[in-house]
Amino acid sequence: MNRKYNTINFDRKIPASIRFENLNSNTRKTELVWHREPEIIYLLSGSAECIVNGEKTLISEGGFVLLNSEDIYLIRPSEGSSCSFMLMLFSVEYLKQFKSSVDGMLFDINNSDWAKKQISALLGKIAKSYESDSGNIPLLLISYINQIYYLILEYCVCYKRPQSSSGISKRDFAYAKTAISYINENYSREIPLDEIASIVNLSPSYFSKYFKRVTQISFSEYLANLRLEKAVGDMLQKNSSVSAAAMDNGFANVKSFITHCKKVYGCTPAQYKKKLLNK
Repeated sequence: MNRKYNTINFDRKIPASIRFENLNSNTRKTELVWHREPEIIYLLSGSAECIVNGEKTLISEGGFVLLNSEDIYLIRPSEGSSCSFMLMLFSVEYLKQFKSSVDGMLFDINNSDWAKKQISALLGKIAKSYESDSGNIPLLLISYINQIYYLILEYCVCYKRPQSSSGISKRDFAYAKTAISYINENYSREIPLDEIASIVNLSPSYFSKYFKRVTQISFSEYLANLRLEKAVGDMLQKNSSVSAAAMDNGFANVKSFITHCKKVYGCTPAQYKKKLLNK
């Protein structure tokens, strides 16, 4: 099965892909993603948790995390808060002009505190540059991005991923990625454990243990949380009824939707929607 990545488009003028996002904790973000390109997530405001390969890192304003190629992650605001952040995806093709072996490199931002501080300052300058309407801003952006690339290649290269606390090598995520892609594409219908296990050619019992060790969440809980995220989103964005949101997003019935919503949010879907709209 071909794994599905987010599509990344690079501006011809800028040797990185940069975008900005705002999130709040109205819905508990669940969906795990990854990219082929290394990337940096820089927090502009608020506080957030970034779960990378099953391990949680807390980020505060002005902080950032560096993700290696194909790290599985999600970022979401700390509970009860909101946050805004900038994502910078590396252009590997651009870097190959200077370092042909960049495809096989891994990066650890904690290798140098000095480089980490310099990179943080440069990320802040990149974010501020987008507030300007000057036609010459691309020149500044190119300069800042190249400095970040230099610092990472000079001070942050490592050649082996550290062993994760789950006991699984962080490079051994192929089965999990295939399974996550399949779940993310098919959550709106029933997905038995036997079916998802067969997709990755593992026994159901082994797959269950493997998935939880890699993602720090069980297959059934990940699927239920993803359905809840999508269903609540439909109620807020499409004004879907409780029953329509449940049926459109894979819940067996309305009761199971309500039960899981109470478990996660402490109230029914209708009550939760009302609570959010009255904020």
